[in-house]
Amino acid sequence: MSVNTIQLKVTTLSNLFIGGSPRSFEIGGIDLFTVTDHNGKPYIPASSFKGSLRRIVRDLTKSSAEAKLITEAYQEFLHNKKQENLQWIKEMKEKDERFDRVEKRFEEAVNKASAEYLFGIEGFNHTPKLIFNDLLFKGKDDDNLFSIDSKNSIKASNPQEEPNVVANPRTYKTVRPGVEFSGEILFYMLDQLSVPMEVTARFVENAIYQFNAGVYRLGNSGSRGYGRIQVEVSREGD
Repeated sequence: MSVNTIQLKVTTLSNLFIGGSPRSFEIGGIDLFTVTDHNGKPYIPASSFKGSLRRIVRDLTKSSAEAKLITEAYQEFLHNKKQENLQWIKEMKEKDERFDRVEKRFEEAVNKASAEYLFGIEGFNHTPKLIFNDLLFKGKDDDNLFSIDSKNSIKASNPQEEPNVVANPRTYKTVRPGVEFSGEILFYMLDQLSVPMEVTARFVENAIYQFNAGVYRLGNSGSRGYGRIQVEVSREGD
């Protein structure tokens, strides 16, 4: 079966805070709100999940044999695209010397290739990549979804100043543990890479499962214990 979508089910194991739009602040009240949709329900923005997964892929790239195959496939893809466009680049360079940059951009992209190109290639459109959708709340309207949590940040004085420590109390509205979200990752044009789709799907799934070990977190304030999640994945394809 050719994979074209990975379905995600995410369950929060700790409080989850993803910084939302600023709101009016009341003294003694909540000053940091996790992001919510137009119905006031929490959700996980595609950009947040994508950013966290990209950090994992960056780490895996150093040791994964599958990442090496994906890197080589992107290098081959870019090399072929450059060859397909050589005549056009040559004609445009004769009219405008600035098109010399196009040829250099291909060369730079090939030299910098890595499995991170699954998240897009800077300066190139319509390339094989993953497309992320928001992960939406899956539950009942009357579920108790939020937790109010207060934390302090401590700021020490500079060595040149009088010894002093200032506590900065912050009150967070976060998503409680046990809340479920669902979403999907689409495989866009990945069948144009020479590496088998099964290899790419297995690499992406392995990266996603790294969340379950608890080291990689989602959202903000991971060092304060926030953002631990459990992820289940399933595939859809032709």
